[in-house]
Amino acid sequence: MAKILENFSKNLLRQNSVPVPSGMVVSSSDEIDQIAKSIHSPWMVKALVPMGKKGKAGLIKKAKDENEAKNLVHSLIGKEVNKLKVEQVLIEQCISIKKELFISITYDNLARSPVILFSPEGGIDIEELVKKHPDQLYSHGIDILEGFHAFQARELCFKAGLNKDETAKVAPIMVALYEMFFKLDARLLEINPLVITDNGDICAVGVLLNIDDDALYRHPELEGIAQFGEDRSLARLTERERKVLEADRADPGSGAVRYTDFDGGNVAVAVIGGGASLVVMDSIYRSGARPANYSDVGPGKGLEAKFKVLMQEALSKPGIDALFIGAAVIVAVDITNIAKIIRQVLKDINFESMNIPVIARWAGLGDKAAKAEIMSIPNCRYFGRETTIEEAAEMLVELI
Repeated sequence: MAKILENFSKNLLRQNSVPVPSGMVVSSSDEIDQIAKSIHSPWMVKALVPMGKKGKAGLIKKAKDENEAKNLVHSLIGKEVNKLKVEQVLIEQCISIKKELFISITYDNLARSPVILFSPEGGIDIEELVKKHPDQLYSHGIDILEGFHAFQARELCFKAGLNKDETAKVAPIMVALYEMFFKLDARLLEINPLVITDNGDICAVGVLLNIDDDALYRHPELEGIAQFGEDRSLARLTERERKVLEADRADPGSGAVRYTDFDGGNVAVAVIGGGASLVVMDSIYRSGARPANYSDVGPGKGLEAKFKVLMQEALSKPGIDALFIGAAVIVAVDITNIAKIIRQVLKDINFESMNIPVIARWAGLGDKAAKAEIMSIPNCRYFGRETTIEEAAEMLVELI
């Protein structure tokens, strides 16, 4: 899942005819004087990090004047929350609030279709809403072929108790939000709160937008603003993770590679299959070493370029003492070609110069031919199906 920061999300909302507060992004407190020339105080000061519940985390504050805004920006820049470092802050005009609503568009996994969740009780997170006001959360399933229409939006508003004037303003916003959700291949578009102001205007004050990262190749307009792959962890991607992910996304129709950095670790891991990778990591831990990364390699045409990036990044990590190449028993894939790719990639990146031990524990179709390929890798020992992954890991630790 790719997450879009709030400032970019609100630009997209604005482009889709959904009103949002005026705002500017700053990287230091010195920029507040410039904001004061175009946006009158008081302001809302919001840390720009890819996470929800920022208010509860103390990342959204109100500033009544320039001095207070400068102090808040200074306190937020550089702050870390759940391993997310605040590098920029969004300064927005304060909105007069008469009523707060909640709108969320996501996917119903059971129905396999989009669903709109709507409540007249906005301003709190969805968990609290369900807990405190379960009778105030209304939903409408959407047929993806028929879409979501104005009359359905009006019905949902009336069901939630909105009056005629409120419905006339909120229903078009609902339709615009669904059109944006569908157009962007979003997985989540949440507005909380959607505010009805004292003047009766509508304004999307808080927004969460997540995009299906498998569909990013269809959206060049999101290049540079979509932080893809962020759903796997609260922490931002490391530079190594980002490079592997970019290589994988560059050709979505070919074989797949996944890579996750661990803190520390001395054994680089390249494994076919996510389940096998978990077994390998557990075995390395139990044997007394520490895996430096998680990896999942999915066989397919065009895998070589992606695997080369994976190996370069995994082996570039400081402190690597060994390499474990592995796979469980693969019955549907001839592993000979994969073995050839691994051998060639390690040759291309001059792996021999690292002079570290390699354990290859492989099993599957063509494993005899694969063994010949793998054994040509410098400092490599090969084990087949007669050896368990844990036994192979113990052997690796002995060689370090």
